[in-house]
Amino acid sequence: MEGTGGRYGYEPGCFRPPAGREGDAKLLDTLRALGLELEVVEERAGDAPGALALNGLPAYARVARLLSLAARLGRGTLPRRAPTVVSPCTACYRNLSRARSALATHPDLREQVDACLADEGFRCEPGAVRVRHLLDVLWEDVGPGAVRARVSRPLTGLRVAAYYGCLDARDGGARDARTAGFETRFEQLLAALGADVVDFPLRSHCCGGRASEASAEVAGSLVGRILRSAAERGVDVIAVACPRCRHNLRSRRATPPAEAPAQPEVPARYFTELFAEAFGLAP
Repeated sequence: MEGTGGRYGYEPGCFRPPAGREGDAKLLDTLRALGLELEVVEERAGDAPGALALNGLPAYARVARLLSLAARLGRGTLPRRAPTVVSPCTACYRNLSRARSALATHPDLREQVDACLADEGFRCEPGAVRVRHLLDVLWEDVGPGAVRARVSRPLTGLRVAAYYGCLDARDGGARDARTAGFETRFEQLLAALGADVVDFPLRSHCCGGRASEASAEVAGSLVGRILRSAAERGVDVIAVACPRCRHNLRSRRATPPAEAPAQPEVPARYFTELFAEAFGLAP
């Protein structure tokens, strides 16, 4: 149902300071304007967002602790909605989801994790919490109609490409959710802002992810292909749903390999930055 709003636990992931100092400073204000209240799930000192990508018991214990905190925040929320932890980062969302699934289906792992968390007063409760990407929350719990109603400064004439990135289409996500509007949900939310949404064939192609840090040549090739495709279609801005994708599209554009051709100047912005602009929120 559109426009229902609600309260959620929030895992900033790649937007968490100091790693997120280039993050979306207006993200929470933008969501409040739509009736969403996101409460940050606090981490212990020394727990880095990147730990979600690691294997081993410490990583699972960290996820279990985060889910337990989110469950506590979510109790007392709307009775029709299970406690939810929301991530604005596709990579962090995917890692959280996979860890939650492993914890839910492997009793031996849960037992070991409970032993790790016992001294802190936490216990593993993966089935009590939903893990969702921010884009999914905006699509399902708010909807394009409510977004359109909040717009005060339509992005008329701005040619925008929706860039999902490759992670959003993995593990069967795109294939299983086509009937739910997965393939156009990002585009419809951007169109609700008044933007001119451009068909972008490379919307699910890889930007290089963290592998781009190891190879400038690979990064330059992948990012260059995306930027050239956007430029050929007259795109003014690429809207992304993952801060890692935004980082790669920005930094690799600025520092391509010496032998690579010059890359087009097409800016990449996290999609809630465009929401804030359309809502008339202060920069």
